[in-house]
Amino acid sequence: MRIGPQTLLIPAGVDARSPAEVVSNGVDLHAVLQAMRGARDGRLNLVILDTCLNNPFSADVTDDTAALPGNTVVAYATAPGGFAADGTRHGVYTNAWLHALDSAPSLALPDLLQRVAAQVRDATGGEQSPWLASSLPQPLLMADAASTARDNPLVALHSRGILPKDSSEQYEITFWNSIKDSNYPGDYEAYLKAYPNGRFATLAHARIDRLRAAATSNTPSTATPAAPSVAPAPQAARPTPPASTPAPKPTASAAPPAAPPAAAVAQKPVTHAPVAGESRDCATCPIMITVPAGSFSMGSSTDDPSEKPVHHVTIGAPFAIGKYEVTVDQWNACVAANGCQKLTPESNTNKAAPARDLSWDDAQQYVKWLSKTTGKPYRLPTEAEWEYADRGGTTTAYWWGDQMRKGNANCKDCGEPWHKEGPEAAGSFAPNPLGLYDMNGSVWEWTADCWHNSYQGAPADGHAWDSPGCDMRVIRGGSWREGGSYMLSATRFKYSSGVRQSQDGFRVVKDLK
Repeated sequence: MRIGPQTLLIPAGVDARSPAEVVSNGVDLHAVLQAMRGARDGRLNLVILDTCLNNPFSADVTDDTAALPGNTVVAYATAPGGFAADGTRHGVYTNAWLHALDSAPSLALPDLLQRVAAQVRDATGGEQSPWLASSLPQPLLMADAASTARDNPLVALHSRGILPKDSSEQYEITFWNSIKDSNYPGDYEAYLKAYPNGRFATLAHARIDRLRAAATSNTPSTATPAAPSVAPAPQAARPTPPASTPAPKPTASAAPPAAPPAAAVAQKPVTHAPVAGESRDCATCPIMITVPAGSFSMGSSTDDPSEKPVHHVTIGAPFAIGKYEVTVDQWNACVAANGCQKLTPESNTNKAAPARDLSWDDAQQYVKWLSKTTGKPYRLPTEAEWEYADRGGTTTAYWWGDQMRKGNANCKDCGEPWHKEGPEAAGSFAPNPLGLYDMNGSVWEWTADCWHNSYQGAPADGHAWDSPGCDMRVIRGGSWREGGSYMLSATRFKYSSGVRQSQDGFRVVKDLK
């Protein structure tokens, strides 16, 4: 489990629903790796973990190299966000390793990894995807593994289609919710150990001081015990980050969390001249732009298996899509009408910016209210409609060309203005050929579709690709916290429909009769 800066191995018997207990009793994987390195300096160190992992080391190879000691390979049973299946005697991954070592003990490491991955794929019908983190020089492992990745998507070292970065913030919020009513200073100290500069650090220090002062004076604490709000334990199939909740109000004796920097709240609404096909159904409704019917090639031939195969899609009827992402101001109109829940305050200080920290379920509340208010059929875009609208008739990697060019997207290396605290006001960057703003960067945008690991069997008519009991939904477009490599028109991710994440927002679509 990824908690703050640590990847922790959770001992048997520890209640994984209690982050404080996990931090106190978990074994830091980095400490294990350093201990191995000390005795074997300069030699290969290999760790094999057959376990489900919530947000392990980033799928970005550069980040992995920085996080791991030298000459180290960590072989995970499954990709970030995936499941690790159990067999009759062992985990499927363990069984594959035992079989490979027994039948071909002299194979080189890249060949062993390929054989293990192939057996796991066969045993799970392609559902489980082993994954690597490595600090070896590329020629020693990556050259062979790269060809493996092309032939076998289970060893896709550069895959982007797993989870957005920075989802660890969800665990911090869950951690805080599980201890925020505690009367034991040790619980708050455990939080500060994991998050010394966390969003609730000021409140945690104040709570510790108050509890210790109360103990010294033999006066009971005024905090009222309550049942802790905890996340469910990680499951054996596709663990997902827990939902975030608004920060608790500080008590009278505790200093409130620091206000966001002025740059994050001083933005003003950005206005643009109307374009052809632009309409609006009410003063607080999103501005809509008509997208004509047509055809396009969806997906890409990059190293991300989730974007393959490239396939021809025909959008048979025109539709209207939001000129901008739904803004805080527009969301608040739904809140005022009792149609939507209030936004997380610390993530939505700028009314002109896109509303965020929203789940797929939250977005469904908004489109239901908007449809009822206007009498028009609003909904989330399908994944095909989203990419069709984003490309705007282009076939290049980005809608503006094949190379990153500053001034076209709100991301951390896409040019000014940019603030790490939050996205810019809607419409601050250049529009795509259809006159749509912030399709790339700003916030990830929910779509109607269930997540599928590839486009094999995807609809060719642009309709939503749904599945019974679907939990994982597709998000598109990247956010202000990612780099330019996430801004590509074909980039896609999955996220649990009930989970709120500070980088997730949406824009709406309206059917045209």
